[in-house]
Amino acid sequence: MSQEKHPCQREMQVVVVGGNQSGKTTLINSVLGQPEPESRSRTVNCMRREGRVDGRKLIFIDTPGWWRNFPLTDTAEFKKQELVLSLSMCPPGPHAFILVIDTHTSFTEKNRRSVEEHLGLFGEKVWEHTIVVSIGINRSQYQHDDTDDGPMRWVIDKCTNRYLIFENERMINPQLMLEMIESIIAKNNGGYFPVDEKVLKDVEEARKENQEKARSRCLRVKRQKEILSKQAHSLSEIQILLLGWVCSGKTSAKNIILNRKEIVGRRQTIQTESKSRDEGKKITVVDTPGWWKYFSAQFTPDWVKTELKRSVTLNGKNPHAILLAVPADTTFREEQRKITEDNMRMFGEQVWRHTIVLFTSGDLLGDTSIEEHIESEGEPLRWVIEKCGNRYHVLGKDQSRESLQAAELLEKIEEMVAGNSLFSLHPETQTPEVEEMSFEPDETNADMVRFLDKEWSKMDKEMEDTMTKMYSQNVAQKGKKSMDGHTDFHNNKQPSDTSEEEKLSTECAGPQTTYQSTSESEGKARQAKKEVPQKRRRHESHEDPLEKMRETLQREWGRREVTVTERFQGILSESLVLSSEADEHERELCRRKVQTWLSSTCTSGYDTEEDVIVENEHR
Repeated sequence: MSQEKHPCQREMQVVVVGGNQSGKTTLINSVLGQPEPESRSRTVNCMRREGRVDGRKLIFIDTPGWWRNFPLTDTAEFKKQELVLSLSMCPPGPHAFILVIDTHTSFTEKNRRSVEEHLGLFGEKVWEHTIVVSIGINRSQYQHDDTDDGPMRWVIDKCTNRYLIFENERMINPQLMLEMIESIIAKNNGGYFPVDEKVLKDVEEARKENQEKARSRCLRVKRQKEILSKQAHSLSEIQILLLGWVCSGKTSAKNIILNRKEIVGRRQTIQTESKSRDEGKKITVVDTPGWWKYFSAQFTPDWVKTELKRSVTLNGKNPHAILLAVPADTTFREEQRKITEDNMRMFGEQVWRHTIVLFTSGDLLGDTSIEEHIESEGEPLRWVIEKCGNRYHVLGKDQSRESLQAAELLEKIEEMVAGNSLFSLHPETQTPEVEEMSFEPDETNADMVRFLDKEWSKMDKEMEDTMTKMYSQNVAQKGKKSMDGHTDFHNNKQPSDTSEEEKLSTECAGPQTTYQSTSESEGKARQAKKEVPQKRRRHESHEDPLEKMRETLQREWGRREVTVTERFQGILSESLVLSSEADEHERELCRRKVQTWLSSTCTSGYDTEEDVIVENEHR
């Protein structure tokens, strides 16, 4: 398909992709010359943005990001559908893709795989139309040469050396962006990216089918509520037990239910908190350690099992409701269904009659209803919902709705209680199921359980040490105008403990606001040389059982790592972006803020992923 060619292209259509908080929206605003909104929020649905620059019409499709260290298999189905359908918002297709990579934090092999898999949703030809834009690079730490085969170099070579580097958001150069986009258009003779219409049609049909099923589920819930609401009566006291896998958002849910935000210190055991709400109810929430998401129940540590059993009658009272926390922005596969079922077995079969599935991170659903998410994930998640009598609820971090969300949840609990007595562990329910769950593992399994426990604690300690080091190296330097370092949670390990993949974590840099002049043929040649060893590394990493276990543990760790990294980076940036005139008082305030955040947020990770540094006050 022929159009006007570079440099006279009058209209350019571009799809912008990248991980969460990578700077996609900021890049679009900078190029279009539009101001940043006062309050930034994640892009959770595709948005079409238009503007004119130098007489040319620019159409950008802003897309939802993925967790930067998550493999594609862990990205929720509704988000993958949203990414694919972004192509339908700029018919007949985009001229180019912009892949935005935030390199304030190190770009690792795990991040590279995530990029490769998510861009794979668009097909292999996507790389021929893609520009890499890196924001936040410290050039002194991103040197590379033709022998470099690190993760960032792989991505750049895959795009045949089309990349732009901006040291920070203020240095984004719209003119260079336009020139790079036009170079892709010229290379492709003004043609669009070839969109597979069958793929789009299949995704659209799947979404419509899920929407129809979602409407049917909503009607069932509505009819069920009409019946139960007539039987329910207001409770003066409600006892809630929170369960779920590690980093599932249990503690964030507790804070929303109790209508508070707080600093949470280190803990690995049960924590009980009570609060009287405005309507006079006394709400008690028991927060518990989590089990693994990807490891079967036989690898749940004994101390976690003990704490979970103890949680049922911690205050001498049985819970009115059990809330099973499940993040709404990630996949729920048969693997998770089986692990959840096996870990819940210790409470007996009757536990499901008292359980409500609590979807956390509901704000990341965007325009997707929770029912659509349930249907799009398929049979495993539907099984859990049905096992709980079609009872589910959504909590998010939208402060304007948190109080209402909590009130609606308490109402659902009262409706459930109307048809049930309090949950309790009867002696007959503890055998043989609990005995089966509490089996004496063989020595190999026992070693694996200890290994996982030890490795998790080790990664947590390394992360804390790195953040402390970053703070001491950067915050205390008087007169720094911007960050010269980047948060790297992968280079703080002892050499003997560093895996080959993490040794491959590398940085690359180029001119501050220019793109590398290496020819396309040279980029392709270098890419071809590295394809074989790259594939070999990925294949070999699955042959060693211990290495596979490490990889699985990294998946467990991924959500905690990325959320803590993002939050710390935000606080560190606020502390570092100081004018040279900043006085010692301002610096001391920043120093205290980071120190407080470090001491309060770096918990074990077993029990929470949502504990954030905020003022200790009630709304």
